[in-house]
This record gives sequence, C-alpha cells and structure tokens, in this order.
Amino acid sequence: MKRLHIIFVGSLFFGMLSCGSKNEAEITSDKSVLERAEIPYLKGESRQIFEPKPSEDFDENKWFTNDHCFVVDKDGMLHWFGINNPFPPKGKELYRYHPYLGHLTSDSATENWRREPFAINEIEGTEYIGAPFVIWHEETERWAMVVEQWREKRQLEVYWSDDLVDWENNKQAILPNKLWVGTRDPHIMKGNDGKYWIHVVATGNKGAKQSQVLRIRTKDFITFEDPETILGINDNNWATLIESPFLIERNGLYYLFFTYAHRRYAETIVVVSEDPDYFDYEKNTLTTLFGHAAEIVSYKGKEYITSCGPEDAQYLNNHGVTMAELGWLRQPEKPKESKITQKNN
Repeated sequence: MKRLHIIFVGSLFFGMLSCGSKNEAEITSDKSVLERAEIPYLKGESRQIFEPKPSEDFDENKWFTNDHCFVVDKDGMLHWFGINNPFPPKGKELYRYHPYLGHLTSDSATENWRREPFAINEIEGTEYIGAPFVIWHEETERWAMVVEQWREKRQLEVYWSDDLVDWENNKQAILPNKLWVGTRDPHIMKGNDGKYWIHVVATGNKGAKQSQVLRIRTKDFITFEDPETILGINDNNWATLIESPFLIERNGLYYLFFTYAHRRYAETIVVVSEDPDYFDYEKNTLTTLFGHAAEIVSYKGKEYITSCGPEDAQYLNNHGVTMAELGWLRQPEKPKESKITQKNN
C-alpha cells in the first residue's frame, strides 16, 4: 500500500511538471514575436569617445566620422575602422570626397583611443573609400574587409590583411552586374549555414524599387551568391532611403538595426524576426533609437552602441563617434485570465 502511495504521488508530481511545461509552451507560442522580443535601449548618455580630427595641427579643416566597425584582435585589443575625413575643400562634394579610412585602437571601449596610421589612404588615388566592415576569415586565418570604393563607378570590394595594419586588394567588384550602383554600408556575420552573410542597403533587387536590406552569402570572399532581400520598404521608387544595417541574434530571435537616414538623420529602427531571412517592417518594428549608422560591439563583458555622421550640425556636435552602453529590456509577462474569470465574464 505504501509503495502504491509513493507511485501515485510521484505520478501526480511529474504530471504537474509536465502540465506546467505544456502551459508555459502554450503561453510562449501564444505570444507574437513583438511580445517575446527584448527591447534594446541606450543606458545613460551617448558620449564622444575620440576626436574626429587626427591631431590639431594635421590641417586647417574641421573633420567628421561616419560609418564604421569594430573588431577585437587576437590579443584582445579593440580596433575601430571607419570613414574619417575633413569636410571637403571648395570644389569637392561631401559624399564624394572620402579619401581616408581611419584606424584607432583601445583597451577600453569608451576611452583611451589611440590613433593609428590610416588603414586606407586614397588622397592621391580615387579620393574615396566608403563604409567598411572587418571580420576574421577562419578558413584562411586572415582579416577580410568589405568596403565601398569609387573607381569608374561605386562598387563593393574586398581587402585582406594579416595584421589589421597593411591591407591589399585586387580592385575586383562584388557582383558588379547584380547590385545597384549605390549598394553600400556592409555588415558581416557568420551565418547558421556556415557561410559569411554580408548585409548591405540597396534598391532594385528582383526588380523591386524600394529601400532594401540585402544579404550576399559567401564562403571565401571570392565567389558570391546572388543577393537576397531580407527587408524591403515601399517608400520610394528610385533609391534606398535607409542605411547602415546591423543584424544580431539574441535568445533565438534576430534583431535588424538600420538607420532611416533620409527620413530623420539620427533615427535607428529595430525590426525583430524569428526568421533571419525575412524582416517585416510593417508588422514587426520593435523600437526606434537615437543614432546614425549605429554599430553594436561587445567588449570586456559589456555591450555598446554608437552613433556618428557629418550632418545634424549643432554647437556641441564635433562629428566624432559617440558611444553608450546598450541595454535590453525584458517585457513583463501579461497576467493570464483564470477560467473562473473568463466564465464570469
């Protein structure tokens, strides 16, 4: 009898556990992706981390920063690569005169930034180097950089380096016949298919005239698959009005950050999805953040988000890179109505 009692109690206990797990799964499945998502936010103030001008006596011009990226080297040092130029002299245009790609290093994300020689210097060449993104290519054990160049026309190219200092490339365009001429602002991550995913902004993919974020897959940064549209906004029919995509995975959901720069200059939109191949702007826009060309970097146990850009001129805006710690807000559980309450209603 005692043995039967133990069996009964044990069965009841595990039955309750099973029922609880089932209910929890049902609650989770009942929630929309917007309800399950964590909401990113800026913790505290976004403060400038370094001056845009290389040094006070470098020249007579005012300088600015724009799209950029971060990478941690094998010794744990944080590197910044980005658009870093003087405002153009007379006769030159702001978004055509981009001769320098800046390079700085630090052992602390928010301070102690040290100037390194320019990663790329086109002052006597094309006078243009655009938004970069650097990633470690595991298969060849080298650093790969995808960046926009302007030769006969604007195009994306790949540069390689062994040490993050000396860079070389073969001037070959990525998918020159399949990408809109203004395709730009790469972000790169290793995908769940083992390939490198290059995310860029563009328009016209598959004949759709809209603001788009495209994905280009590659294994070797030599051959590239056809671009796929992972986000499209039907806001115009001639260009992309969005910039600077950045995609992260967090607790099973994917968060796509991009700047709606041609609507409001410092407006970063976040769209969430369960599927990294498709982001629904109309249904799953999660939040709006302050910032232009935001990059997200994790360093020494903290996560940060940045802003930059030559526009939005204000008295205290020195056009350098600003940084704030990035927080994630878990949404509270909604109280579930009991069956008794539902019956009474």
